[in-house]
Amino acid sequence: MSSLADPIAAVPDRLAPQVARSPRIAALDAARAVGVLAMVFGHTLDAVLAPSVRAMPLAVAYWKARGLTAPLFLIVSGWAVTVAVTRSGARGWAVPRGRLRRVLLLLAIGYGLRYPGWAQERFLAGDRTIWAHFLAFDTLHTIGVALLLTALVLGVPWRAWYKAALLAAMAIAAVLLGGGAQLGTPLPTSEHLQGLPQSIPVMALVQVVGGSSPFPIFPWVAYFFAGAVVGLLAPPGRRGALAMGAAGAALFAATCWTGVGARQPGDPILIAFRTGVVVMTLALLSTVPARVARYAAPLGRSSLGVYAIHLPIVYGWSAFAGLSWRIGPTALFPDRGLSGAASLATAVAVLAASFVVFRALAWGWGRAEGWARRLLARSQGAPE
Repeated sequence: MSSLADPIAAVPDRLAPQVARSPRIAALDAARAVGVLAMVFGHTLDAVLAPSVRAMPLAVAYWKARGLTAPLFLIVSGWAVTVAVTRSGARGWAVPRGRLRRVLLLLAIGYGLRYPGWAQERFLAGDRTIWAHFLAFDTLHTIGVALLLTALVLGVPWRAWYKAALLAAMAIAAVLLGGGAQLGTPLPTSEHLQGLPQSIPVMALVQVVGGSSPFPIFPWVAYFFAGAVVGLLAPPGRRGALAMGAAGAALFAATCWTGVGARQPGDPILIAFRTGVVVMTLALLSTVPARVARYAAPLGRSSLGVYAIHLPIVYGWSAFAGLSWRIGPTALFPDRGLSGAASLATAVAVLAASFVVFRALAWGWGRAEGWARRLLARSQGAPE
Protein backbone atom coordinates (compact mmCIF):
# COMPACT_ATOMS: atom_id res chain seq x y z
CA MET A 1 0.00 0.00 0.00
CA SER A 2 2.82 2.42 0.74
CA SER A 3 4.22 2.30 -2.78
CA LEU A 4 0.82 3.08 -4.22
CA ALA A 5 0.11 5.86 -1.77
CA ASP A 6 3.44 7.56 -2.46
CA PRO A 7 3.79 6.83 -6.18
CA ILE A 8 6.40 9.35 -7.23
CA ALA A 9 8.85 8.86 -4.40
CA ALA A 10 8.74 5.10 -3.81
CA VAL A 11 11.90 3.04 -4.35
CA PRO A 12 11.84 -0.76 -4.39
CA ASP A 13 13.82 -2.07 -1.41
CA ARG A 14 15.68 -4.61 -3.54
CA LEU A 15 17.28 -1.80 -5.55
CA ALA A 16 18.48 0.32 -2.64
CA PRO A 17 20.84 -0.48 0.21
CA GLN A 18 19.40 -0.59 3.68
CA VAL A 19 19.89 2.80 5.31
CA ALA A 20 18.55 4.33 8.47
CA ARG A 21 15.21 6.00 7.92
CA SER A 22 15.55 9.79 8.13
CA PRO A 23 12.80 11.93 9.62
CA ARG A 24 10.27 13.29 7.15
CA ILE A 25 10.80 16.80 5.83
CA ALA A 26 7.85 18.79 7.16
CA ALA A 27 8.07 21.41 4.40
CA LEU A 28 7.87 18.72 1.72
CA ASP A 29 4.71 17.22 3.21
CA ALA A 30 3.16 20.69 3.49
CA ALA A 31 4.20 21.62 -0.06
CA ARG A 32 2.72 18.45 -1.54
CA ALA A 33 -0.56 19.09 0.26
CA VAL A 34 -0.64 22.70 -0.93
CA GLY A 35 0.05 21.54 -4.49
CA VAL A 36 -2.85 19.06 -4.38
CA LEU A 37 -5.19 21.67 -2.89
CA ALA A 38 -4.25 24.24 -5.52
CA MET A 39 -4.73 21.75 -8.36
CA VAL A 40 -8.11 20.42 -7.22
CA PHE A 41 -9.53 23.82 -6.33
CA GLY A 42 -8.22 25.40 -9.53
CA HIS A 43 -9.74 22.74 -11.78
CA THR A 44 -13.06 22.68 -9.93
CA LEU A 45 -13.51 26.45 -9.96
CA ASP A 46 -12.54 26.53 -13.63
CA ALA A 47 -15.23 23.93 -14.38
CA VAL A 48 -18.22 25.15 -12.35
CA LEU A 49 -17.82 28.87 -11.62
CA ALA A 50 -20.48 31.05 -13.27
CA PRO A 51 -19.20 33.60 -15.84
CA SER A 52 -20.67 36.48 -13.84
CA VAL A 53 -18.60 35.44 -10.82
CA ARG A 54 -15.45 35.03 -12.91
CA ALA A 55 -15.66 38.71 -13.85
CA MET A 56 -15.51 39.87 -10.22
CA PRO A 57 -12.22 41.50 -9.13
CA LEU A 58 -11.36 38.78 -6.59
CA ALA A 59 -11.90 36.02 -9.18
CA VAL A 60 -9.83 37.91 -11.76
CA ALA A 61 -6.95 38.21 -9.27
CA TYR A 62 -7.22 34.51 -8.45
CA TRP A 63 -7.14 33.58 -12.11
CA LYS A 64 -3.87 35.44 -12.53
CA ALA A 65 -2.35 33.64 -9.55
CA ARG A 66 -3.69 30.29 -10.73
CA GLY A 67 -0.90 30.11 -13.31
CA LEU A 68 1.38 29.11 -10.43
CA THR A 69 -0.52 25.87 -9.76
CA ALA A 70 1.16 23.61 -12.35
CA PRO A 71 4.67 25.00 -11.66
CA LEU A 72 4.13 24.37 -7.95
CA PHE A 73 3.01 20.78 -8.62
CA LEU A 74 6.00 20.10 -10.89
CA ILE A 75 8.62 21.75 -8.67
CA VAL A 76 7.38 19.91 -5.59
CA SER A 77 7.44 16.62 -7.54
CA GLY A 78 11.07 17.22 -8.53
CA TRP A 79 11.99 18.10 -4.96
CA ALA A 80 10.23 15.02 -3.58
CA VAL A 81 11.85 12.48 -5.91
CA THR A 82 15.33 13.95 -5.36
CA VAL A 83 14.98 13.78 -1.59
CA ALA A 84 13.69 10.20 -1.84
CA VAL A 85 16.57 9.05 -4.08
CA THR A 86 19.20 10.82 -1.95
CA ARG A 87 17.90 9.24 1.24
CA SER A 88 17.52 5.77 -0.28
CA GLY A 89 21.26 5.45 -0.87
CA ALA A 90 20.66 3.97 -4.35
CA ARG A 91 23.47 4.45 -6.86
CA GLY A 92 24.11 4.03 -10.57
CA TRP A 93 21.56 2.23 -12.73
CA ALA A 94 19.60 1.26 -9.62
CA VAL A 95 18.20 4.82 -9.52
CA PRO A 96 16.52 4.96 -12.97
CA ARG A 97 15.69 1.25 -12.78
CA GLY A 98 13.91 1.83 -9.49
CA ARG A 99 11.87 4.63 -11.07
CA LEU A 100 10.99 2.92 -14.33
CA ARG A 101 7.72 1.38 -13.11
CA ARG A 102 6.69 4.77 -11.73
CA VAL A 103 7.46 6.45 -15.06
CA LEU A 104 5.36 3.88 -16.93
CA LEU A 105 2.54 4.29 -14.40
CA LEU A 106 2.51 8.06 -14.83
CA LEU A 107 2.44 7.78 -18.63
CA ALA A 108 -0.27 5.11 -18.52
CA ILE A 109 -2.48 7.23 -16.27
CA GLY A 110 -1.76 10.31 -18.37
CA TYR A 111 -2.82 8.65 -21.62
CA GLY A 112 -5.68 6.85 -19.87
CA LEU A 113 -7.13 10.16 -18.70
CA ARG A 114 -7.04 11.46 -22.27
CA TYR A 115 -8.73 8.38 -23.76
CA PRO A 116 -11.47 9.74 -26.09
CA GLY A 117 -14.26 7.29 -25.33
CA TRP A 118 -16.75 9.92 -26.47
CA ALA A 119 -15.38 9.57 -30.02
CA GLN A 120 -14.13 5.98 -30.07
CA GLU A 121 -15.16 5.28 -33.67
CA ARG A 122 -13.31 8.35 -34.93
CA PHE A 123 -10.35 7.44 -32.74
CA LEU A 124 -10.14 3.92 -34.18
CA ALA A 125 -10.57 5.32 -37.69
CA GLY A 126 -7.48 7.53 -37.24
CA ASP A 127 -9.23 10.91 -37.05
CA ARG A 128 -6.44 13.51 -36.68
CA THR A 129 -8.47 15.75 -34.38
CA ILE A 130 -9.12 12.96 -31.91
CA TRP A 131 -5.58 11.60 -32.09
CA ALA A 132 -4.16 15.08 -31.53
CA HIS A 133 -6.25 15.26 -28.36
CA PHE A 134 -5.14 11.80 -27.21
CA LEU A 135 -1.43 12.35 -27.89
CA ALA A 136 -1.25 15.77 -26.25
CA PHE A 137 1.02 16.01 -23.22
CA ASP A 138 -0.43 16.81 -19.81
CA THR A 139 1.12 17.30 -16.38
CA LEU A 140 1.53 13.56 -15.71
CA HIS A 141 3.27 12.95 -19.04
CA THR A 142 5.70 15.75 -18.26
CA ILE A 143 6.36 14.46 -14.73
CA GLY A 144 6.95 10.96 -16.08
CA VAL A 145 9.53 12.06 -18.64
CA ALA A 146 11.18 14.49 -16.21
CA LEU A 147 11.32 11.78 -13.54
CA LEU A 148 13.21 9.42 -15.85
CA LEU A 149 15.68 12.10 -16.96
CA THR A 150 16.25 13.26 -13.39
CA ALA A 151 16.78 9.68 -12.19
CA LEU A 152 19.47 9.21 -14.85
CA VAL A 153 21.28 12.29 -13.56
CA LEU A 154 20.89 11.31 -9.91
CA GLY A 155 22.41 7.90 -10.65
CA VAL A 156 25.66 9.44 -11.89
CA PRO A 157 28.43 9.14 -9.25
CA TRP A 158 28.99 12.89 -8.93
CA ARG A 159 28.79 15.30 -6.07
CA ALA A 160 25.46 17.02 -5.44
CA TRP A 161 26.71 20.35 -6.80
CA TYR A 162 27.69 18.80 -10.15
CA LYS A 163 24.35 17.02 -10.47
CA ALA A 164 22.53 20.25 -9.61
CA ALA A 165 24.53 22.14 -12.24
CA LEU A 166 23.64 19.57 -14.90
CA LEU A 167 19.95 19.67 -13.96
CA ALA A 168 20.01 23.49 -14.04
CA ALA A 169 21.56 23.36 -17.51
CA MET A 170 18.88 20.90 -18.60
CA ALA A 171 16.20 23.25 -17.25
CA ILE A 172 17.65 26.16 -19.23
CA ALA A 173 17.82 24.01 -22.37
CA ALA A 174 14.19 22.95 -21.90
CA VAL A 175 13.13 26.59 -21.59
CA LEU A 176 15.02 27.58 -24.73
CA LEU A 177 13.64 24.62 -26.72
CA GLY A 178 10.08 25.39 -25.65
CA GLY A 179 10.22 29.17 -25.69
CA GLY A 180 7.34 29.42 -28.16
CA ALA A 181 5.07 26.85 -26.54
CA GLN A 182 1.58 27.91 -25.54
CA LEU A 183 -1.23 26.13 -23.79
CA GLY A 184 -3.27 23.88 -26.02
CA THR A 185 -7.04 23.45 -26.00
CA PRO A 186 -9.18 20.54 -24.70
CA LEU A 187 -9.99 19.63 -28.31
CA PRO A 188 -7.47 20.79 -30.93
CA THR A 189 -8.63 23.68 -33.09
CA SER A 190 -8.18 23.93 -36.86
CA GLU A 191 -5.22 26.25 -36.19
CA HIS A 192 -3.53 23.54 -34.10
CA LEU A 193 -4.23 20.86 -36.72
CA GLN A 194 -2.76 22.94 -39.54
CA GLY A 195 0.55 22.97 -37.69
CA LEU A 196 0.54 19.22 -36.98
CA PRO A 197 1.91 16.60 -39.41
CA GLN A 198 -0.39 14.14 -41.17
CA SER A 199 1.46 11.11 -39.80
CA ILE A 200 0.21 10.14 -36.34
CA PRO A 201 3.63 8.88 -35.10
CA VAL A 202 5.27 12.13 -36.19
CA MET A 203 2.39 14.06 -34.62
CA ALA A 204 3.23 12.38 -31.31
CA LEU A 205 6.78 13.75 -31.51
CA VAL A 206 5.56 17.26 -32.32
CA GLN A 207 3.39 17.26 -29.20
CA VAL A 208 6.58 17.15 -27.12
CA VAL A 209 7.31 20.79 -27.91
CA GLY A 210 3.81 22.16 -28.42
CA GLY A 211 1.16 21.21 -30.93
CA SER A 212 -2.10 20.84 -29.04
CA SER A 213 -0.43 19.90 -25.74
CA PRO A 214 -1.59 21.79 -22.63
CA PHE A 215 1.77 21.02 -20.97
CA PRO A 216 4.39 20.12 -23.61
CA ILE A 217 7.60 18.49 -22.35
CA PHE A 218 9.51 21.59 -23.38
CA PRO A 219 9.46 23.91 -21.50
CA TRP A 220 7.46 22.42 -18.61
CA VAL A 221 10.10 19.87 -17.51
CA ALA A 222 12.18 22.90 -16.49
CA TYR A 223 10.03 23.29 -13.37
CA PHE A 224 10.62 19.66 -12.35
CA PHE A 225 14.37 20.08 -12.84
CA ALA A 226 14.25 23.25 -10.72
CA GLY A 227 12.60 21.26 -7.94
CA ALA A 228 15.30 18.60 -8.25
CA VAL A 229 17.97 21.29 -7.83
CA VAL A 230 16.21 22.43 -4.65
CA GLY A 231 16.19 18.85 -3.38
CA LEU A 232 19.93 18.50 -4.01
CA LEU A 233 21.15 21.81 -2.63
CA ALA A 234 18.71 22.93 0.07
CA PRO A 235 19.42 21.15 3.37
CA PRO A 236 16.47 20.52 5.70
CA GLY A 237 15.83 23.12 8.36
CA ARG A 238 16.48 26.82 8.71
CA ARG A 239 19.57 26.97 6.48
CA GLY A 240 17.70 25.35 3.60
CA ALA A 241 14.75 27.69 4.04
CA LEU A 242 17.03 30.73 3.94
CA ALA A 243 18.80 29.44 0.82
CA MET A 244 15.50 28.77 -0.96
CA GLY A 245 14.13 32.15 0.09
CA ALA A 246 17.21 33.95 -1.22
CA ALA A 247 17.22 32.08 -4.55
CA GLY A 248 13.49 32.59 -5.06
CA ALA A 249 13.69 36.28 -4.14
CA ALA A 250 16.53 36.79 -6.62
CA LEU A 251 14.50 35.27 -9.48
CA PHE A 252 11.44 37.26 -8.44
CA ALA A 253 13.32 40.56 -8.23
CA ALA A 254 14.95 39.99 -11.62
CA THR A 255 11.65 39.38 -13.43
CA CYS A 256 8.69 40.96 -11.56
CA TRP A 257 9.11 44.34 -13.26
CA THR A 258 9.06 42.95 -16.83
CA GLY A 259 5.29 42.69 -17.29
CA VAL A 260 5.05 38.97 -16.61
CA GLY A 261 1.25 39.03 -16.63
CA ALA A 262 1.18 39.59 -20.39
CA ARG A 263 3.68 36.87 -21.28
CA GLN A 264 2.92 33.43 -22.73
CA PRO A 265 3.41 30.23 -20.64
CA GLY A 266 6.55 29.28 -22.57
CA ASP A 267 8.24 32.66 -22.12
CA PRO A 268 11.61 32.23 -20.33
CA ILE A 269 11.05 35.32 -18.19
CA LEU A 270 7.64 34.11 -17.03
CA ILE A 271 9.11 30.69 -16.21
CA ALA A 272 11.86 32.32 -14.14
CA PHE A 273 9.28 34.49 -12.36
CA ARG A 274 7.01 31.56 -11.52
CA THR A 275 9.96 29.48 -10.35
CA GLY A 276 11.02 32.29 -8.04
CA VAL A 277 7.55 32.66 -6.54
CA VAL A 278 7.18 28.90 -5.99
CA VAL A 279 10.64 28.56 -4.42
CA MET A 280 9.85 31.45 -2.07
CA THR A 281 6.61 29.65 -1.19
CA LEU A 282 8.57 26.50 -0.41
CA ALA A 283 10.89 28.52 1.80
CA LEU A 284 7.87 29.85 3.68
CA LEU A 285 6.45 26.35 4.06
CA SER A 286 9.81 25.27 5.49
CA THR A 287 8.94 27.30 8.57
CA VAL A 288 5.87 25.15 9.26
CA PRO A 289 6.45 23.12 12.47
CA ALA A 290 6.73 19.37 11.95
CA ARG A 291 3.86 18.71 14.35
CA VAL A 292 1.60 20.80 12.09
CA ALA A 293 2.91 19.53 8.75
CA ARG A 294 2.36 15.90 9.73
CA TYR A 295 -1.38 16.47 9.39
CA ALA A 296 -0.81 17.34 5.73
CA ALA A 297 1.31 14.24 5.06
CA PRO A 298 -1.54 11.83 4.16
CA LEU A 299 -2.89 14.24 1.54
CA GLY A 300 0.57 15.01 0.19
CA ARG A 301 1.49 11.33 -0.15
CA SER A 302 -1.76 10.74 -2.04
CA SER A 303 -1.02 13.44 -4.61
CA LEU A 304 -1.00 11.24 -7.73
CA GLY A 305 -4.12 9.33 -6.72
CA VAL A 306 -6.09 12.45 -5.86
CA TYR A 307 -4.96 14.10 -9.10
CA ALA A 308 -5.95 11.13 -11.27
CA ILE A 309 -9.36 10.69 -9.61
CA HIS A 310 -10.45 14.33 -9.42
CA LEU A 311 -9.99 15.00 -13.14
CA PRO A 312 -12.76 12.61 -14.30
CA ILE A 313 -15.03 13.95 -11.56
CA VAL A 314 -14.48 17.53 -12.68
CA TYR A 315 -14.05 17.28 -16.45
CA GLY A 316 -15.38 13.80 -17.20
CA TRP A 317 -13.70 10.80 -18.74
CA SER A 318 -14.46 8.72 -21.83
CA ALA A 319 -18.24 8.90 -22.24
CA PHE A 320 -18.83 10.02 -18.62
CA ALA A 321 -19.80 13.69 -18.26
CA GLY A 322 -18.12 15.46 -15.36
CA LEU A 323 -19.20 18.49 -13.36
CA SER A 324 -18.07 20.88 -16.08
CA TRP A 325 -20.71 19.44 -18.42
CA ARG A 326 -23.40 18.92 -15.81
CA ILE A 327 -23.38 22.19 -13.86
CA GLY A 328 -20.70 24.41 -15.37
CA PRO A 329 -20.95 26.85 -18.29
CA THR A 330 -20.85 25.22 -21.74
CA ALA A 331 -21.35 26.33 -25.34
CA LEU A 332 -25.06 25.44 -25.07
CA PHE A 333 -25.47 27.00 -21.62
CA PRO A 334 -22.91 29.81 -21.47
CA ASP A 335 -24.52 31.57 -18.49
CA ARG A 336 -24.78 28.47 -16.31
CA GLY A 337 -22.59 27.94 -13.25
CA LEU A 338 -22.32 28.22 -9.49
CA SER A 339 -21.74 31.10 -7.10
CA GLY A 340 -18.38 31.59 -5.44
CA ALA A 341 -19.43 29.95 -2.18
CA ALA A 342 -21.10 27.01 -3.93
CA SER A 343 -18.04 26.52 -6.14
CA LEU A 344 -15.72 26.43 -3.13
CA ALA A 345 -18.00 23.93 -1.40
CA THR A 346 -17.96 21.81 -4.55
CA ALA A 347 -14.16 21.91 -4.62
CA VAL A 348 -14.01 20.73 -1.01
CA ALA A 349 -16.40 17.88 -1.85
CA VAL A 350 -14.31 16.88 -4.90
CA LEU A 351 -11.12 16.89 -2.83
CA ALA A 352 -12.68 14.81 -0.06
CA ALA A 353 -14.24 12.32 -2.49
CA SER A 354 -11.00 11.92 -4.46
CA PHE A 355 -8.96 11.38 -1.29
CA VAL A 356 -11.39 8.84 0.22
CA VAL A 357 -11.72 6.89 -3.03
CA PHE A 358 -7.97 6.75 -3.51
CA ARG A 359 -7.25 5.66 0.06
CA ALA A 360 -9.89 2.95 -0.28
CA LEU A 361 -8.33 1.75 -3.53
CA ALA A 362 -4.85 1.83 -2.00
CA TRP A 363 -6.06 -0.17 1.00
CA GLY A 364 -7.71 -2.74 -1.29
CA TRP A 365 -4.57 -2.99 -3.43
CA GLY A 366 -2.43 -3.52 -0.35
CA ARG A 367 -4.71 -6.27 0.91
CA ALA A 368 -4.75 -7.99 -2.49
CA GLU A 369 -0.96 -7.74 -2.77
CA GLY A 370 -0.50 -9.29 0.68
CA TRP A 371 -2.94 -12.06 -0.13
CA ALA A 372 -1.12 -12.80 -3.40
CA ARG A 373 2.25 -12.98 -1.62
CA ARG A 374 0.90 -15.38 1.00
CA LEU A 375 -0.66 -17.55 -1.70
CA LEU A 376 2.63 -17.66 -3.61
CA ALA A 377 4.54 -18.52 -0.45
CA ARG A 378 2.16 -21.41 0.30
CA SER A 379 2.39 -22.74 -3.26
CA GLN A 380 6.19 -22.82 -2.96
CA GLY A 381 6.08 -24.37 0.49
CA ALA A 382 7.92 -21.41 2.07
CA PRO A 383 7.05 -19.80 5.40
CA GLU A 384 4.86 -16.70 5.10
